[in-house]
Amino acid sequence: AYFAYVNLFKPPPRPDATWMRIVEEGVFRIGIDPSFPPFEADDGKGNLSGLDIALADEMVRQWSSDNGVDVRVQYVYTGFDGLYDALKAGQFDAILSALPYNPKMTEDVRFSHSYFNGGPLIVVRESDRTTKTWYDLANQRVGVELGSTGDSFARRWQRRLKYDLHTYNMPADALRALRLGQVDGVFTDIIAFNDFARAEGGVKTVGKPLVNELIVIAVRKDTPTLLQQINAVIDAMKHDGRMERMQAQWLVTGGQ
Repeated sequence: AYFAYVNLFKPPPRPDATWMRIVEEGVFRIGIDPSFPPFEADDGKGNLSGLDIALADEMVRQWSSDNGVDVRVQYVYTGFDGLYDALKAGQFDAILSALPYNPKMTEDVRFSHSYFNGGPLIVVRESDRTTKTWYDLANQRVGVELGSTGDSFARRWQRRLKYDLHTYNMPADALRALRLGQVDGVFTDIIAFNDFARAEGGVKTVGKPLVNELIVIAVRKDTPTLLQQINAVIDAMKHDGRMERMQAQWLVTGGQ
């Protein structure tokens, strides 16, 4: 009983060194490949914009308020393929760059809670009142971008549901075929859909993503406090509607 009592009142773990440095120096260093709008883009003059930039701004705003210090973001431009190595080498504190959750990397890094699901959606014509799930497209023509996640999902169900599969080189080509009545549904991601819907219209999404493609933030394994602080902001933003509004701003209207 004595030991249980002692353990119950253990002091909280000491904040990790990276988090202490962020608060003391007021700088949160982020590794980013700024070539993937609407998540991140550089206008050629060093000005960054996108969903990830807005999320980073919200994080440091929250941390500044909570800790009574002014925390700002410092971006370290890194090619996407080199982000993990640069993180492990200590060149920055976190990767925030439309990073898909990768279970193979959990030995090396820790991932935040997801802040976006980029999995493929079902897209149908605006006049379609019957399609609610991929089952409803049985025996019908389904358009996909060749080699995409939507393509592999459609092939997995093709034999059972007898899809008449039509493949295209670009998502816009599949969506155009849908609008013209050449296919009955398309499996593609929200960004391709939004780009097409803004430019040409006539289509809508139904249901939730067919496959989870979770977008996350990565940190080193020795930064549990930083991870906790990142997750706290993501969770709060999901809870109070800020995340949904931010996604609507950047993914639907392109930041307008």
